[in-house]
Amino acid sequence: MDHKNHDKAFFKSFSIVMGALFAIFFICIAVARLITPAPAMDAPALARLEERIKPIGEVVTDPAALEAKLAATKTARAPYTGDQVVAKVCGGCHNTGMLGSPKIGDKAAWGARKSAAGGLEGLVAHAIAGKNQMPARGGDGDLSDAEIKAAVEYMLSK
Repeated sequence: MDHKNHDKAFFKSFSIVMGALFAIFFICIAVARLITPAPAMDAPALARLEERIKPIGEVVTDPAALEAKLAATKTARAPYTGDQVVAKVCGGCHNTGMLGSPKIGDKAAWGARKSAAGGLEGLVAHAIAGKNQMPARGGDGDLSDAEIKAAVEYMLSK
């Protein structure tokens, strides 16, 4: 054999061997599909599978749809009293005067805030909307306007 054609001879032999191996590979796959029955899943197995692969969450970008979902998951509760709201939410800052908030019992500070805000209704409006570092509704969006007003009245009475 000529020394110049070694590459061509090798490539030809290699191609024949690889072609035969691929043919055997595809024949094995075809035979396996013919002799293996299709898997049959009963309804309970399909239900368990669907439960395992369902999404763990969903993204809601429509504000109306989000409100509807939140309303559906909200549990009913009795309204909180003013002292309960203060103990749950407001007292964290107003008991200590944190971040410049008026302390509960400091009549002068509360009087100045009340006159600057335009009275009780102004203080309640600030508590509902938030002011400076105080978040809206004290950080608890589940509180109603009446509960916020009761909390403000409670802090003013101390």
